[in-house]
Amino acid sequence: MMTADTVTDDHVLSVDDRKQAVGRYANHRIGELQYAYTVQASSVARAHLAMLRRGIDDGRVRWMNVGFDLYEDWPQDILGNPALDNDPNIVTETRAIATALQMYALHQQSKSQGMAWMPDHKQQARSERFRYSFGHACHMIDADQDGSKATPVLRRLQIMEDAPDFDGIRHQLYSLIRMMRNQDVKLDYQAFAQDLYLLQLPGRRASVFHRWARQYYAVHKAAEAKEGEKANRTAEV
Repeated sequence: MMTADTVTDDHVLSVDDRKQAVGRYANHRIGELQYAYTVQASSVARAHLAMLRRGIDDGRVRWMNVGFDLYEDWPQDILGNPALDNDPNIVTETRAIATALQMYALHQQSKSQGMAWMPDHKQQARSERFRYSFGHACHMIDADQDGSKATPVLRRLQIMEDAPDFDGIRHQLYSLIRMMRNQDVKLDYQAFAQDLYLLQLPGRRASVFHRWARQYYAVHKAAEAKEGEKANRTAEV
């Protein structure tokens, strides 16, 4: 039987397994905060969100302030025991989840509606998840993008891709998340937390930016095709 102090071969998860677990847990914690803040109008949730935001200004997590939100329900059976130092994955997982919580706290600030997209059922998650992906959300806040110029949103994405480390990426995220908040653009934080995890892995980082590029640019072609069909129908009439 596996104890909390051991990591057996059976407990070794693949990168994709860990990615999924990180996303589910981050979404669980954010979902609880969002319900308490927007539905229950909880002063406790408001205080917790304020503490999570407080680590954003200098780019550091104040661990003793956010420890409850981060570790209280930590899925030890999947991601291991965060109290132990013998699992090198804990640091990467913790940074991804903590960053997702920080970004959500900033995104939700002073908003009565939930800014984290929470699907009502699995079918909705499958059919609508793309609309709330990070790349598509960046497209939604980039009203001036026509594919031919570098807008402020696109420049931040390009800087992120060139950033030497995760802190450089996170620094650019603050501005993008604020823009999403200002324009009431929701985000799928389960998928976002997964991306934050993969961005810390040298062998997977490029795949995240490739996916964000598809999410950001592909909608332009779809919109153009739709407008073309509409123009054709008008001309036929």
